Amino acid sequence: MIASTAHASPLRILPLASTLNPPDQVRATIGAVVRELDAHGVVHAIAPQGGPAPDALLIVTGGTEHLALESLARTNGPALLIAHPEQNSLPAALEILARARQLGRKGCICLLGGHAGGIDRLARMASHLAVRRRLMSARVGRIGAPSDWLVASMPDAAAVADAWGPRVVDVPIGEVLEAMGHADPGETADIARDFVSRASAVGEPSPEEVDRAARVTVALRAVTARHQLDACAVRCFDLVTDARTTGCLALSWLLDHGTVAGCEGDLPATITMMWMQATSGGPAFLANPQDVDPVAGTLSLAHCTIARGLVSAYTLRSHFESSIGVGIAGAIAPGDATVARAGGADLRALWMSDAQVVGGGDNPRRCRTQVQVRLSGDAGAMLTRPLGNHVVLARGHWAAALQEYHDLFVAR
Repeated sequence: MIASTAHASPLRILPLASTLNPPDQVRATIGAVVRELDAHGVVHAIAPQGGPAPDALLIVTGGTEHLALESLARTNGPALLIAHPEQNSLPAALEILARARQLGRKGCICLLGGHAGGIDRLARMASHLAVRRRLMSARVGRIGAPSDWLVASMPDAAAVADAWGPRVVDVPIGEVLEAMGHADPGETADIARDFVSRASAVGEPSPEEVDRAARVTVALRAVTARHQLDACAVRCFDLVTDARTTGCLALSWLLDHGTVAGCEGDLPATITMMWMQATSGGPAFLANPQDVDPVAGTLSLAHCTIARGLVSAYTLRSHFESSIGVGIAGAIAPGDATVARAGGADLRALWMSDAQVVGGGDNPRRCRTQVQVRLSGDAGAMLTRPLGNHVVLARGHWAAALQEYHDLFVAR
């Protein structure tokens, strides 16, 4: 399950001190840092010497430069240094980070000792590292090849792992079609009943069409469980052509039950969903941009599936392009949001902006869930430097956190 990982595991901190400094003084300094972290809710653990590689180095005293560089040589991530305003801690940290940067390492210094900026940065670093661990251990299923029109959104598995961490597992779409034939009727009926009973209305879909879409849900749930997937990107239009149904209901159900689920086999968008969900703690909405007004800074989004956890109400409709199966027309309440997309040939490019959800829509020539947002960033960049035909929306303002994470772990 990809969920919020802020403070999900302790920040492992290794203290480093020169043997020239009195042991009592060193212990007192470590104790003061621990109390400051506890007071600000930064979940941490003091790592022992010689143990697993730490997340951060506490530069207790000067004269620790070589000790720090030896420790950093055992890790691959950013150099995260914690300093304080005494015992030549900060000068040592500056020298360490300067050398690490000469060696091609990214990093930062979190200066404690009453500096709000330092403790805030350290709390953010703890969250970023938790997100990184989650992504590095994730398995994302590419269920069927990407849709034929995704000509800029077909990264290979090595690029995904190198830039973002998850392992890509290729699964034939035929497994889902076969699993539909074995779907338990009782489970299918329960899912269909749940979607219908909670809907504000049911439009075009007949009970038989809702049942068929619910069978896709049971089948896709079984396939993701069989392959131990944390996320999946599904070539969903094969369900339209081969099974006369849609995956919209299934993807919505998976999103609300902890499995990130993306449409059309779009791996970059699905990775973006995983990242934004891990950062924000809530599900994300993968959508097609329908209109952009660079002057007003507005963007119109639409798609036929959305997590019910993101909407205040929804109607069951037919799928927009095919007019068959079941699509979801959801209403997202006004408020803070973030819109983002990872992409590029090496999957290291990023477009994103904080935003405000300002409305919905019912345009019959667009996918069923329609959202209007006002961007804080450059809306025109989408028309000059696009990264693909899908973007991802999450609730809350996360652009600064996403940019910081991207700078530390992804960008080159």
